[in-house]
Amino acid sequence: MAWIVRLVKTEADGEERCADVMKIDRPDDLADIADLGLTLAEGKLLLAGLQQEIGAAQARSHAVRRPDCRICAGVCHVKDYRDHAVATLFGQVTVRLPRFRCAGCGGIEAGIEWPSHCRSTPELDQLQAHLSALMPYRVAADFLEQMFPVDAGKDPETLRRRTWKIGEVLRNDAAARPETTAPAIVVTLDSTFIRSCEDGERHLEVQVGNVETESGGRQVFDAVAKADTDIKVLIRRSLDAVGRTEDTALTAFTDGCSGLRRILANACVTGTPMLDWFHIAMRLQHLKQIANGLSADDPARAVAKAVIVEEVERLHWRLWNGKAKDAQISIDRIRAVMLAMLSNFGPGVGVGPRGWTNSSR
Repeated sequence: MAWIVRLVKTEADGEERCADVMKIDRPDDLADIADLGLTLAEGKLLLAGLQQEIGAAQARSHAVRRPDCRICAGVCHVKDYRDHAVATLFGQVTVRLPRFRCAGCGGIEAGIEWPSHCRSTPELDQLQAHLSALMPYRVAADFLEQMFPVDAGKDPETLRRRTWKIGEVLRNDAAARPETTAPAIVVTLDSTFIRSCEDGERHLEVQVGNVETESGGRQVFDAVAKADTDIKVLIRRSLDAVGRTEDTALTAFTDGCSGLRRILANACVTGTPMLDWFHIAMRLQHLKQIANGLSADDPARAVAKAVIVEEVERLHWRLWNGKAKDAQISIDRIRAVMLAMLSNFGPGVGVGPRGWTNSSR
């Protein structure tokens, strides 16, 4: 059983032109389920053939247009033809485009509205950059080669260069403001270190964060400290992208680092940043040390210490996992035990660096 995939072009005057793209041979039965439909290789060949035929037809229509001379505005005639190889998502397309010479002054002109130095389509560049942002360059290149009939631009180094090029364009573009404004925005900023496993190599400080709105709008930003990327510009651009106005209420969350607070202030987030539950949980380590150091020289104090140590550990777990409402239960229990101990041992009892103390003794 055989099929012929035929591409039919319909002109504006109704004339039709046909081109056979590919012949597909498949068995008549399904004795082998692997023969069901097209294979990946056949699908890639079919897409590549369609892309080449459509691209060549577009190039022929584009070549008919004649530019005017930019020097004398004279009539231009065809000088010669040049082949241009353009990488697309469905294979490399070779288009044949003319060059023109002015009949009056002899000036050379290219085709009308044909982009100079075009080597790939924007769709391919964007997909390569998107995959390279999610996985290593070599893995992204192998994925493209396996799934799409890409003939060019599948080398890992090519993906790296194109990804950085698109990143430069995005970094310099102004943020597109949404139609709806945001009455309140939450800004989160934190930093971490990427440490090199090699001796003598530098460690990178990476600053990451995001902005969120109540309606679900979200923008993520990141930058390497002491690099060319200005984190303050990224924060302001992210705020504009989710609908910040002069009346928008900004709430910032970060740790106690003065450098991060200064970055937020320079990015026009002037409100005092707050600790989120994650960083509050990190700071409970000191409280756990105090609880473990409480005195247990009599049964009442031993019971109280056991309750406090247990509740502090439970409080740490609840805060670490974002269970803020449940964390209040642990705080109330710790407060109740401490008040009970103060009531039993009198007004002079307190918590010192070595546990419970009694100034009346």
